[in-house]
Order: sequence, then C-alpha cells, then structure tokens
Amino acid sequence: MEHVQGRHGRLLCITSCLFALLLNASAWSADARVAGGKTSVTVPFEMVDNRVFVTVKVNGTGPFHFILDTGVGGVGITPEAARQLGLTPAAGDEVVGVGEKQVSMGKTHLDRVDIGGIQIRDLEAEVFPSEDNPPVFGKAPMDGIIGLPLFESFVVRHDYQHKLLTFTVPDKFHYHGKGMVVPFIRPRQIPVVEGELDGVRGHFGIDTGARSSLLLYGPFVEQNHLRTKYHARVEGVTGWGLGGPVRSQLARASELKLGAVTVHDLVIRLSLQHSGATTSSAMAGLVGPDVLSQFSVTFDYSRQQIIFEPNPTYGRHDTWDRAGMWLGQDGDQYRVVDVIAGSPAEEAGIKVDDRVLAIDGTSVAKLALSDVRQRMRTEPPGRAVTLRVESAGLSRTVVIKLRDLV
Repeated sequence: MEHVQGRHGRLLCITSCLFALLLNASAWSADARVAGGKTSVTVPFEMVDNRVFVTVKVNGTGPFHFILDTGVGGVGITPEAARQLGLTPAAGDEVVGVGEKQVSMGKTHLDRVDIGGIQIRDLEAEVFPSEDNPPVFGKAPMDGIIGLPLFESFVVRHDYQHKLLTFTVPDKFHYHGKGMVVPFIRPRQIPVVEGELDGVRGHFGIDTGARSSLLLYGPFVEQNHLRTKYHARVEGVTGWGLGGPVRSQLARASELKLGAVTVHDLVIRLSLQHSGATTSSAMAGLVGPDVLSQFSVTFDYSRQQIIFEPNPTYGRHDTWDRAGMWLGQDGDQYRVVDVIAGSPAEEAGIKVDDRVLAIDGTSVAKLALSDVRQRMRTEPPGRAVTLRVESAGLSRTVVIKLRDLV
C-alpha cells in the first residue's frame, strides 16, 4: 500500500497488489454495529489468489464478493456491481495504480453494507475499473473491496487455518491467550511495524492484500543493496494490480522479525517497477498472507496492536510458482502473460500470448485460475504437468516439469 495525491489533491491509498482507493477517512462516517445487540460475530471467508474474500450484501442486495484488506482506506465496488445496484457513479480522479498505468475512478454512495451479522451504514465508495480482474482472479467473482471502515470499528481476528473471521466490539475485547503482541503505528491507514529482514531494519506494512510473503519497495531494495545481497536473478510478473502487472525479482530470505514474531525461509519479491506504489520510500515493503496465514492474526486498531498466534502451518517452507509463468483468464482459455527466463515453462517452449486450453487433460474452462496457480506452487518439484497449448491457430502438447526457481 502506498499513498499519492489524486488529480484534485485528495489523498489516495494504493494497496500493494490490487486496487487503488480514495483514502479520505473523513469521507465516511462509520456507523457500524453487530445486529441483535451482540458484541461479536464470526463469519467464514474464502482465499482466492491468496486474498481474504467475504460475502456481503450492499443496500440489501447480494450476494457480492468483497476482499477484506488492511491496505485499503475505504470501500470500493466494480462498475458491474454499481450497475446491479442501480447506481450511477459520479466522476472521480485519475490515479496512478499499483501497475504503471493511470486509471480512472468514480464515486458513489452506499446506504448499507452487511457482512454476516455486521451492519455498516452511510459509506462513500469508489468505483474502480474491473479490466484488471481476469489476470488476477480469472472467472472468480470480485465485486468490491473494503478495509478501514471495518478495522476501525471492530477488533478483527483472521483464523487462516479454519477460514473464519471474528469481529468484536473493541471495548468488549479482552485477550488472555499466549500469542505474541506486536505494536504498530498508523501514519495513514495501514498498520506499520518495526521489523528486520536478515539484519536489515525497516518499517513494514501488514497488508492482508499483498498476495505473497514479502514485497519490498524499490528504494529500500536499492538503499540496502538487496539485489546483490540475495543474488537476485529470477524476474518476471509476480503480481497484478490496478494499472497492470507488477514485475519483481524473486529471492529467498532466511529470517524476518516483526517485534516478537520471527518467520523463516521466505520467498521475497524485490520490486522492479518504475512507477506506482512500490517506488515509494515511505516503507520498506509489505508483509502479506504467506506470512500471516502461518498464524491466527488479530488486528486491534483501538489499541494499536496485532496479536500473532502460531497455527499448525507455522514454520512451513515458503514456495513460489514452480512452472515460471503468469497466466491470465481470456474467456474459456488462459493466456500466457509472462514467462520467466530459464524457468520450466520457457524450457518447455511456452511463449507469451500462447493459449492454454487444458491442463492434465481437463479443459481450463472447468478450472479455477487461482486453484491452478496454487497447484503450480504446491505440487512437488519433479511433478510433470501436461498442457494443451494453442499458438497461431495450431495446438500442441507441452509437458512442464516443476521445480523451485529460488
């Protein structure tokens, strides 16, 4: 997440890997409560491309699928969701996104958002373009994104192991467990903690929408000579956000410390962007779900603390895509957007703009893109994956043998 000024001088929040939303906190006045006089509610969530998705209703209509993201200072919806709700967005700003292209935002008002037993009323919302959704989520519905209105109104616990979110009224929250409590500051909307990466100190945003373990911003990388330190050679498209692809170098780090929390053996991304959010010197970078999901994580904005409780996955070996390509949805096919040099995909003859028709004999029309990405990073090295690929109207069979790139 990073902050820039919009064309009309309003403050913007850009979340690291996905969307840009206006971050004028005074634009919404949180009228948030748990229905029925309760002080806490628990709702299920899904992980899609490593982001937390919740089911919501907007203005009594739904269901819609929203990302819950600590890197977002408000709420946003897609133009398609706005049309379904009968809303006509007003003109907004043209902004620099996470990718390097500028994008146009609209503005609208939401009377009410419901998440399980939670009700939030009277929200100013951004309407963000949705053309960057298919390269990220494929056909999975992504209707909106929400952040600060929930995190400032409730203590929010992410139980990644059981995929449950618990929202508690702050003055009714009392923690008595054995988790590690890490204080944070919030110079803007995202929680920022002091940390240390293999002996290099920095301030890291804790971003549930950052997709990977750790995304390092360009200025921090250059200042600390991290490309040399980590012998970073593997590079390609490693994420996608509003405004297009995010290019990074990949490397493996030994240890990340966040207060009392220590995690080991992380795949890190060293940004190669020339513009956009990751060129800022405001922070060292963003800690994302591949670190956070090793814990149950409780965000308590009222006390400016995050509580980390290790779950059974704590200490796992971090992985990255073992094929070495970025696939995007294109109708009932996948389009190859990027191929990493020297990767199994390149060695098998995969080219940018190839069309993937089937994987291991199953039409990709029947597969979820996020599930395919997960398979490519979790199936073991040496596993052979058979693709049916089309190029220039001709189809062929390609076998990729997976292996670790870093």
